[in-house]
Amino acid sequence: MSLLAFTGASLLILLTPGPTNTLLAAAGAAGGFRRNATLPLAESLGYGLAIGAYGALATALADNPAALAVLKLANIGWLCLTAARLWTRPPAGAEPARGSYGTVLLATLLNPKAMLVGVILIPAMMAQAPVAAMLAFAALSFLAGLTWVAVGASLPPVLKRHANRAAAAIVAAFAVIGAISLGQA
Repeated sequence: MSLLAFTGASLLILLTPGPTNTLLAAAGAAGGFRRNATLPLAESLGYGLAIGAYGALATALADNPAALAVLKLANIGWLCLTAARLWTRPPAGAEPARGSYGTVLLATLLNPKAMLVGVILIPAMMAQAPVAAMLAFAALSFLAGLTWVAVGASLPPVLKRHANRAAAAIVAAFAVIGAISLGQA
């Protein structure tokens, strides 16, 4: 496949709302764009590490469904913990806020999008240059992450006050979806 098709598919995946994007938007809403403009670096690092790991483990996961279940369970647990932390965080404006690099990094490492890219997208579209594809995806994730921080920062003040709790509800919904998919496996 062409680099253009890979880039288009990657941007579609990266701009789709998910746990990492929700955290980035909440950080933008709580602390503003300038204070959180470097937070997408944690997302890029997370995707780079996760995609490499998923690509290397693809064979093992295919032969061992229990390993995939454990990975999903870890993801669900992390999403629940993140949702609880967001729910109890003070509203935007109550204190100077800055997103957590560790939270975004771990959410991205456990993000099912990374598995999709490492196990399906890169082998199908960029098998001849997987390292270049992984680096391109990480760079595109930074740009998409900046977009999500900007979206959060541009929310009206009345919505910013509720951004953490809205983000908590969205992240919790992803945990429920993960639990349902785990139960159906």
